[in-house]
Amino acid sequence: MSNYHFEQALFQMKRLVEPRSVAIVGASGKIHKVGGAITRNALEGGYGGKIYLVNPNAKRIFGKRVYPNLEDIPNDVDVVEIVVSAPLVPMIMEQAVRKRVKGAIIISSGFAEVGRDELQNQVVRIAEKGGIRIIGPNCFGLINTELGLDLSFTFSKPLKGSIAFISQSGALCCGTLDWALQNEVGFSKFINLGNKCDLDETDALVYLKEDRQTKVIAIYLEGITDGRKLFEAINFVSKKKPVIILKAGVTEPGARAALSHTGSIAGHVEIVQGVLKQAGAILVEDVEELFDSIQVFSQPRSSGRNVAIISNAGGLAVLTADWCHKLGLSVPKLPSQTIEELQSFLPSIASPFNPIDMTGDADYERYKRVLKIVSETKAVDIIISIFVAQGLVTSDGPAKAIVELNNLSNKPLLAYMMGGNSVINGIRILHYGGVPVYSSAKRVSRAATKLVI
Repeated sequence: MSNYHFEQALFQMKRLVEPRSVAIVGASGKIHKVGGAITRNALEGGYGGKIYLVNPNAKRIFGKRVYPNLEDIPNDVDVVEIVVSAPLVPMIMEQAVRKRVKGAIIISSGFAEVGRDELQNQVVRIAEKGGIRIIGPNCFGLINTELGLDLSFTFSKPLKGSIAFISQSGALCCGTLDWALQNEVGFSKFINLGNKCDLDETDALVYLKEDRQTKVIAIYLEGITDGRKLFEAINFVSKKKPVIILKAGVTEPGARAALSHTGSIAGHVEIVQGVLKQAGAILVEDVEELFDSIQVFSQPRSSGRNVAIISNAGGLAVLTADWCHKLGLSVPKLPSQTIEELQSFLPSIASPFNPIDMTGDADYERYKRVLKIVSETKAVDIIISIFVAQGLVTSDGPAKAIVELNNLSNKPLLAYMMGGNSVINGIRILHYGGVPVYSSAKRVSRAATKLVI
C-alpha cells in the first residue's frame, strides 16, 4: 500500500471513528426501534462531542432539541448517521453533501443485500460527488469506547479494552458485545461494515494499526472486494498487531448465504485462506475459536512450541497433553534439575514430570511455587495451568497464584478451569488479572497454538 493511500485512508477513517460532532437522522424516542436504540446509546455513552438529532416529526427526544432537517443544524457536522428507510437515503445524502459532511454511517437496510444494487450505487455516486466516505449500508454502526461514542443499536454497553472488532455482520457485533459483557472482556472499537459500498476492512485495518488503544484486531469476513488491497493491508498491519480472521462463506451453501446477507461474493476458500495466511493473518473457524483467540493475546507471543502443563488433576493434564500434541505443540520432558526441585516439596503421590500433577489438594502456595520453577525453566516456552474443583481447595487461591506469576514472568501463561459455581470466583480473578482462561483441554490448547510465531 502506497504512503499516499495509507495517509488518505487513515485520515478519512479517523474522521469517522473519532468525530467532533455527529448528527443522527431518523432519531427516535422509541428504544424498541433502531433509531431509538441508537439515539439512547449515543446520548448515554459519555461522548464529549456534539450530538444533533434530526427528525421532522419530533420537537424533543429524551429532552434534547430535534432539528427537522440536517441542513437546519447551525453548526458543522463531521459524521451523519442515517436511520431512515432505504428510498429516502439518497435525499439525506444530498443534504449531507450540501452540509459539507465528510463521513456517513448508513444503518438502513434494503440495498444490494436484497438486489437493489442501483439504489446503493446511487448513494455511492452522491457520496463521491461530495467527498463523503461511507460505512454501510445495512450495518449496526460503530463504537469507540475511548471516546464513549456508541453509534450502535445494541443493548449491551461495551467495556473499555484493547481489542478491535471489524465485522460485515451487525448481529455478530451485537452477540460479541453481549459475550464480552458476560465475560468481562473489553474492546477498543467496533466497526460494522455491512454491505461495504465504500469503506472496507482495508481502510479499517489501516486506521487500527495506528490506534494506540488497539492491541489486537479481530475480523469477521464474508466477501472480499479487493483481494490485493486486503492482502497488502494485512501484511502491513500484522507485523505490528495480531490480525485474527473468521472467514465465512467457505462452503457453497455458506457462499450463497453470504450473497443474500450482505451482497458479498465469498471467493474460493482454499485460495482465500492461503492468501490470508500468507499475509500474516491468524485464521479461526468459528465464533468460539474467535473469542478464545481474542483473549489469548493478552499474553506475549512465543518463538517456541514447548508447553509445560501443571494441574491438580492428572486426568485433565493428560487430556491437555493429548490436545497439545494433536495441534502441533510439544509437551517435552523436563530437565532433571527441574524435576528434582519439584520432587523436593511435592507430595510423594504427585507426578513431577510434564504434565505435572500436583494432586487434588494443591493450594495457593503449591501453585505459586511450581509455576515459578517451571517459568524459570529454559526448556519451557508456554505454560498451561489447570484447576478442577474437587472440594478440597477453593479456586481463589490457585487463581491468585496464576495471576501473580503472570505479572512476574515473560512467558505466555494460559489457564484452564473446570467446574461450575465453585470456579466462578477463580475465573473472575483470572479475568481481572489479565490471564486468559478456558473451559476445556481443546480450547486452551488451541488458543496456545495462536501464540506461536
